[in-house]
Amino acid sequence: MSISRQLGKRQGFIIVITLVLMLVMTTMGVGLYYSTKQTAQQVGVNVNRSETFYAAESCITEAKHWLQKKSVSGAPCINKSIGSTCHSISSTKMSKWKLSGENQMFKNRTEGQRYKCSVSLLGKVTYEGGEGVGFDIGESETYGNVLTNTKYMYRINSKGFVGNLSSEVEEVVSMIF
Repeated sequence: MSISRQLGKRQGFIIVITLVLMLVMTTMGVGLYYSTKQTAQQVGVNVNRSETFYAAESCITEAKHWLQKKSVSGAPCINKSIGSTCHSISSTKMSKWKLSGENQMFKNRTEGQRYKCSVSLLGKVTYEGGEGVGFDIGESETYGNVLTNTKYMYRINSKGFVGNLSSEVEEVVSMIF
């Protein structure tokens, strides 16, 4: 008889243990959900930061192409004062980069990217001598007829935007004429 009484007392105890275990597992599940959600947001922010950097780099590439195109007729920006902006580039959408082979989701992401950059003349340096290598630098057979070259230095300051995030990149480019 004593065995049957103990079984009756234990039946309520099993329900309590089951409820406690369910509470612990539910708490763990909710914690895991919030942790995963936070990690996904962090990944999204990092992806957007990378995209802002690449948008800024795209503007620098476009500015370099502009400098190269203008340098055919001489040094660009020589009629502007040193340090002032001589050319600005901006894009409201990155969609101008013809993405024909990409899927629509990637095209939609690139349409949210914008950039702007400016080119300014930092200064110029005149130096004598031709171009040499190693110990031949500055040595020439025509001592009296020394060649003079002018090196122009340009600063390209660029900003890339995706939503409310931005990245700024600055590059110094030099050209010899």
